[in-house]
Amino acid sequence: METSTKTIPKTKHSPILPTLPLEIIEMICDELNTRDLASLVGSCRDAYRLTINCFAERYTEVYLDFSEHSLNHLHAIASNKVMREYVQRLVVMTPEPYLGGDIPWQWSAAGHVKNALNMPLIQRFRDDLAERLVNCRSFIISPVVGDAPAKADDQKLNPDDVAGILLDVIADASLPMKLFWYGKGMNYTSEVMNIKRLPKSLFSHPGFKTAWASLENLHLEHELTPYNYSFLMDLILHAPNLRKLYLSLGPKDLAMEFFSDLSRSYTLNNLERVALSFTAIQADDLIRILHQSRHSLKRLILEGVTGLTAGWLTVLHKMQAQFPRLESIELNMLYGAGEVVLFTAIKNYPEQKNMFTLRACDQPCEGMGIEKSDIIGVTYTGPEMGTALEVLLKVQQDSMS
Repeated sequence: METSTKTIPKTKHSPILPTLPLEIIEMICDELNTRDLASLVGSCRDAYRLTINCFAERYTEVYLDFSEHSLNHLHAIASNKVMREYVQRLVVMTPEPYLGGDIPWQWSAAGHVKNALNMPLIQRFRDDLAERLVNCRSFIISPVVGDAPAKADDQKLNPDDVAGILLDVIADASLPMKLFWYGKGMNYTSEVMNIKRLPKSLFSHPGFKTAWASLENLHLEHELTPYNYSFLMDLILHAPNLRKLYLSLGPKDLAMEFFSDLSRSYTLNNLERVALSFTAIQADDLIRILHQSRHSLKRLILEGVTGLTAGWLTVLHKMQAQFPRLESIELNMLYGAGEVVLFTAIKNYPEQKNMFTLRACDQPCEGMGIEKSDIIGVTYTGPEMGTALEVLLKVQQDSMS
């Protein structure tokens, strides 16, 4: 007797993901970490089609340490036709000892990276930026402090080398820039910018002039020295279309000289935001810089600024009508005549006080004559700038009486 074997048909499961509403798919993507989302993206063709845009949204900023691995990662993103459209900024925040650690850089006798643009990895990096990452026109260089103190080493890549490579790429490819953030602050291990590691003929390069003319936002945070004075000045003066300018150059007399020269350059005509932080400037020079952009200026930020005499606020108040678009002013920890300018007297104007956001001193500073209840900062944003400046002027006069 023959026995027949029945073949049990395999059940074919239809993929669930394509049947879900797009809103549900986006919610699922939002709940996944990047690694798990990458696994979902690569699981099948339907999953890729439905989730690649959610995945790409996580790469508006790409972090680089100029290692071979990070440059390969950027190249993989640049090679994906969907993902590369989302990249807007490159960010270098890796502690200095780990920058470019696995690449055999060559060094010139002058102390900078030699022929970086001739290196295959950097050539590919340049081509990725110029040809594929066409929306990536913002660079941020602000390495965080490492766990261990970095040792001075002329044969190790540092943030100035990174800036030099990026500036060479910008010039060579004539990349139309939006943002260039070149910051020291608390994030540099080195005390000052090492000018010898930066490009020597940058400002005469036609490609750089073309690229830099498009720059809208410049953030410079360096201790000003006689060696980097001209380089920093040229970075500003070669950007005639700047909209936002942040300068933190240290509270020294040299900074006052720098701003005096800058105020007489007459090239800053389109600024919408001026931010000066932990630096020194004289009142006349500040007013001249602001006046150049009087038709466009929307926001003024001064924090930790020294050198301003009391009269600058009086002048700004009198000239307020010449700044039709000014809508925000932020003053914090200003130093005048050797002491912190206090806005504590604003408490005498209870009705107008509510116009402002106030910053109180976190803790008393007896040596500086500041008590915990003192107001060391004020911010106003709104359409009544004339009234706000008038109140601040009265507060200043009350504080001096």
